[in-house]
Amino acid sequence: MHKRLDLVKKLILEDYPNATFLHIGPIGCGKNVLLMHLLYERLKQGFRCAHICVKRSPRTFIWLMEKRGMDVEPYIKDGSLTLIDYYSMKMGTHPTCEEHGIGIVKLKSLDPTEFSILIGELTIKPIDFVYVDSLYDIFITYGYKHAVRLLNMLIPRIRETCIGAFALDEGILKKRLENYLRSVFDGILEYKIVERPEGIERYVRVAHFDLARIDSRWHKLVIGPRELTIE
Repeated sequence: MHKRLDLVKKLILEDYPNATFLHIGPIGCGKNVLLMHLLYERLKQGFRCAHICVKRSPRTFIWLMEKRGMDVEPYIKDGSLTLIDYYSMKMGTHPTCEEHGIGIVKLKSLDPTEFSILIGELTIKPIDFVYVDSLYDIFITYGYKHAVRLLNMLIPRIRETCIGAFALDEGILKKRLENYLRSVFDGILEYKIVERPEGIERYVRVAHFDLARIDSRWHKLVIGPRELTIE
């Protein structure tokens, strides 16, 4: 990977292991693709990770990772990666048995307390990285009051033991709510899309980090079929 991507990885994954990050940008800006790559990098390095499947089912997540050349099934089978299936409960669907094998956990209800307890149980064991793919869907499912209650329980639990990365589609929730969400995380990564005559360009920057001085300049995010670089 490009050296600037290594700097982002170093900030998020190594220098400050107990922190939570909000990845915010418009739909299609590449935030979840970047997080998928960061997740896979940690798995390859031998760390335990958890992915909360809010936006899509575990089966779809596994397929998307494989499509980009990142086979996560061995990590699920050996316990390195735990998938929490929030999606099926949100959609009211019944996943197939093969979706819920070893390493895949289905929520029994959408109660915020149960969700927080489940994360707490996960973080009791050594875990390095927790990735939540859609804060927007959580607010739509729970409503403002219960979603805020959930975050107030969830973020401290994650911050105590590991790194948390939460993706949020920008411009869908009310601006006041977006500003509140920005205030509760340790770091903010912003993404944007710029339309050029030759096509769309994506950019990313570390806009804010409570625990250190950072370089807040925009860097070009280039997403290929299987690779990802930051220029």
